[in-house]
Order: sequence, then structure tokens, then C-alpha cells
Amino acid sequence: MLVPLVLLVLAAEAAEATPRLPLVATVERIPLQRSSGTVTLTAYPFSKRIELRPARDSAGLASKIAAAGSRLCPRTLVDRNTVILECVTRRLDGALIGEKGNLFLEIYELRGVPWRGDENRIDVFYSPVDFHFGDGCPGNIPVARGECAYRAGQYTVAAVEFRRALAAEGRRLAAMRLGDIALHNQDPIAAAGWYQAAGRVGGFGRLAAIRLCELSGTCLGKQRQYFFDSAALAEPLHTEMLLRTAHVSAYMGELPQAMLALRQAIEAAHGGCDGSTLLFCRQLLLKVLEEPGKNGTVEALETYLVLPGRLEGPLAFTLVHAAAQKAAGMGAPVFAGNLMAASAQAVEASSPGLLGDFLLRTVEFYLQGADRTRARVVAEFAETRLGRDKLTGPRWNAVLKQMEGSNDEVANSLGMQVVIGQATRDLTLAYTAIARATNARLSAEAADDVTAEAP
Repeated sequence: MLVPLVLLVLAAEAAEATPRLPLVATVERIPLQRSSGTVTLTAYPFSKRIELRPARDSAGLASKIAAAGSRLCPRTLVDRNTVILECVTRRLDGALIGEKGNLFLEIYELRGVPWRGDENRIDVFYSPVDFHFGDGCPGNIPVARGECAYRAGQYTVAAVEFRRALAAEGRRLAAMRLGDIALHNQDPIAAAGWYQAAGRVGGFGRLAAIRLCELSGTCLGKQRQYFFDSAALAEPLHTEMLLRTAHVSAYMGELPQAMLALRQAIEAAHGGCDGSTLLFCRQLLLKVLEEPGKNGTVEALETYLVLPGRLEGPLAFTLVHAAAQKAAGMGAPVFAGNLMAASAQAVEASSPGLLGDFLLRTVEFYLQGADRTRARVVAEFAETRLGRDKLTGPRWNAVLKQMEGSNDEVANSLGMQVVIGQATRDLTLAYTAIARATNARLSAEAADDVTAEAP
């Protein structure tokens, strides 16, 4: 059987174009001592950190790394059995390399942005029916069968179908997905080749070009806004472009822009940050909320308020804690208390073991904001649900002492349901204010665009 010419050309492009595309800007290699035994490495690029966990002698390992004098990760700390390298960039990766009986730590400064791990993976499903690629799942033509298998996590089946589709309908989507599968298999060089093979034409060509940019960093300069323009794209390509804008902006240190793009993706017609993109969005939002300082804080809190199903699912309670802590750090402890109080019933229903600490933190926030009445209501709710004997320890003792002499009559007239209702109302008002501000901003931007285009 003869292989179609298009398949040969695309496969050749994927295999041969990539060696000329360096993905790493700087490599540092540090020899490690074998006396540490087995060593594991975990990179946390957003936090600018690499952690090494040796089987023994973490202090010796740390001394060896510090003596090498890394430029990318100049500070080395030891926390119990973990060696922590504090680095100067988020565009970071690392690996342990065994060579001729020796062990080396390699630290990479990436040209693009980090791509390893589920937290950096954006998977948007492209319905075969919506894009006129035959019937719905499981599909009746190769590209449709490939996309359905890809969504189901059947990557070997998907790769076979997408290779068949390279010579048929949907070949740009097929080449792009083959790149995604290569990246899933930890092969960025092969992925870059497939993204190049997808071309630059049409929506899928543009998304393939953006994926290539994320790996190579070739369009992260002044022209980035042009490359990441989502305005003319149909859904859900438009939503995916916004999510990728958020991803790249976050790693470039542009946290307000990242959160704005994430919120736009949530508010898009397709509705981002749900389904297959839910975990990516929540992990990105959590990273920004946990980031020290105030950069992107307001935008992150706004995004949290519009997050779909924010009180349930993965990271729900981690996110509410992070959002409340960030709000309190911005000087809005009552708002932080409202975030917590509005989530109390969800915590009680799904994770009752966490309720005590959750309510204690809620009380602390209200007291920090001098709202002793709501603090007492929450404390009395905690006593009802947990029992008085559970409200012990230094923190509970401290808050109970602060509430001595507060107006019990007013507190008793409120009740926890009233406080939850008030907290939810306050959050709804905040959400409404955000929506109005967003509409006003978009209207102003549209007017500016019209003015700019006028002759």
C-alpha cells in the first residue's frame, strides 16, 4: 500500500524540523555526591523552586550544590530531609542525569514556559459535530475517532487515528493533537515538530503556533499580544486561546493580566474552567492566590468569585482558604470572613472533619475586622455542631476571650443561617460590582478600538 504524499510530507516535517528549534536557553550541570543514595527531584517553577529529597545526608547534598554556585538557583536551604533550591525565574525545569556512574543535577532556564505536569496542561474538547468532522463520538472518520479517544485518555488509539487523519479531513487538528500526545509522553522535541507540521492557517493552525510559542518562546516578546489575539476565533478555540494567554502571562510574571484572561475565559460563551479545564484553572488561580505580595491579588479575588462551582470539586476548600487569606492580607478581613462563612455548609456536608478548623479561621477573620457579632454567631454554631469540649487550644481560647462581653442578644437574634445569608449577599454584591466594572471596561475598550480604526 502506498503512503499518501501528504502523510509523508507532514511526518517528515515533524521529524526533521525540530532539531533547529532549541527549547532551553541556559543549562547548568552540578555534580552530586553518590553518598546521598537515591535522590528524587520535584520542580515548582511558578514558585521558582526545585526540591531534592535524598535518601540520606541532605546537608551534604546542599553543601555540594551551594559550592557549585548556581546562577539560576543561587540560594540553597535544607528543611529536614529536603534540599530546597530557590531560583530566579519561573521559566524553570530540572532533571537528575546519571552518566558513567556519576549523578548530575541539571537546571534548565526555558525559552518558553513550563509544560510538565497536569497543572500546565490545557485540554479543550473539539466536538466533531460542531466542527463538521463527521458524526459525534465515538466518531465515524479518523479525526473524529481520534478526538473522542483523546478526550477519553486513550492516547495510543488517538495517535493511530490522528495519523490516519493526516492525509484526510481535519489534518491540522490531527497534527496538533499528535503534538499534544507527544508532550503528554514527555517528548517536547517531537511535540514541537508536530506543531510545526500543523501549519499556521485556520483556528487549529493558530493554536498549534501558540503551543509552539509556549515551548520555544519565539513569540513571547513585543509581538505576543498579536499572536495571542482571540477575538476572531470561534468557540471553543476562543476560550482555549484565553486560557493559554492566562498560562503564559502568569509565568511571565504578569499576574493581573493572567487573572483577567482567566476571568474572560470563564465568562466566554463556551464557558471555560469547567469540565476538562477545571483543574488547570483552579491550580493556576491557587498559585496566584498563594503568591506573596499584592501583585494580581484584586484580579485573583475577582476571578475566584466567578469561578464555576467554586464550593465543590477539586481544591474547593484550599481555594476558599487561600482567597480568604489573600483578602485579609489586603485589609478586608470581614470580606475574608464572608468568604469562609458562605462556604461553611459545603464544608460541613462534604468534609465534616475539617469543620472545626474552618469555623475557627472564620471567627478569627471576623474578629480581625472587629465584627464581634458575626464572630460570636459562628462560634456558637461551632459549639452546637462540634460540642464545647472541641473548642479548646490556644487559638480557640484566644478568640473566645476576645468575644467576652459582646452583645449576645444581637448574636442570638441573627443565627448562623442569617450570617450565611448576609455573607452570601455581600459576595453577590461584590460579584455584581465586578460584572458592571467588567462591562464598563469592555465598552470603553470597544470605543477605543472604533476610534483607533476611524480614518
